[in-house]
Amino acid sequence: MLVYTSYEEAKERTPYCIALGSFDGVHLGHQKLIEMAVNKSKELDCNSMIYTFLNHPKKVLLPDCSPEIITLNSKRINIFKSLGINAVFFENFQNIMDMEAETFIKEILVSKFDIKCAVAGYNFSFGSKKDGDAETLLKYGAKYGFEVFIVDAVKIKENIVSSSLIREMIKSGKVSEVKDYLGRNFSIHGQVVHGMKNGGKIGIRTANLDIDRDLVMPKPGVYFTNTVVNNNIYKSVTNIGMNPTFNGRKITIETHIIDFNGDLYGKDIEVVFLQWKREERMFSNVNELKIQVIDDINSRLKLNK
Repeated sequence: MLVYTSYEEAKERTPYCIALGSFDGVHLGHQKLIEMAVNKSKELDCNSMIYTFLNHPKKVLLPDCSPEIITLNSKRINIFKSLGINAVFFENFQNIMDMEAETFIKEILVSKFDIKCAVAGYNFSFGSKKDGDAETLLKYGAKYGFEVFIVDAVKIKENIVSSSLIREMIKSGKVSEVKDYLGRNFSIHGQVVHGMKNGGKIGIRTANLDIDRDLVMPKPGVYFTNTVVNNNIYKSVTNIGMNPTFNGRKITIETHIIDFNGDLYGKDIEVVFLQWKREERMFSNVNELKIQVIDDINSRLKLNK
């Protein structure tokens, strides 16, 4: 799969069948849309491409209240590749934010990508002031000579699958339910950094994670997780919180990786959230905390995931 940020590079492999959207989380609704783009590209004998944004549009439009992101671009690229797409184009939103809907169609989709087919969701919007929607796309598809397919909402348990719903579920700690909507477990990537070494004080080492602060985070508490290190998967227990027993003053992410003894400082790891375990709380002494952490670890070992 090819990754583009330049129109000139992308133009070398035209024409395209293009899946349009923000694709934050690449959830089941997004995957349905991408699958259609891949299938239609084969029918039309052209390349399939995802047209999305380098940064969420609201990061530009509403910088003080933009949504936390579910999936980093590096993770999105891996998921896109697994879905069989030929290319992804990461647009700088500022390049197109002032374009009217028809101008975007004519100058970007037609001129830059020689579009043969567009696939978008039922709630797709585009153009300055969002003056274009799915019906607008259908109209301009007919005018400029490319096919348009609009994908209906995907529902799980009567809920429409959406990035905003998934975001709120993660923030509520409902990580075991999120899998039904994402099609996979929610995970975070980060670099292991030096922390306060509180784990060492109780004889249970933890990896302290430095993550992109734009990522959505599960609510504070203890979670059963898996941790991926060098493509190897280890059972783990992850704490998100303030470490009140040690008078912590900021939110940290600490993971005890079961049966792992290597040095992780400076390395990138992935923590995969499986299940909520308990609230974080203050213990009267360090020994009580250690007893609870050992119980958490034993409970994780019993979980067959």
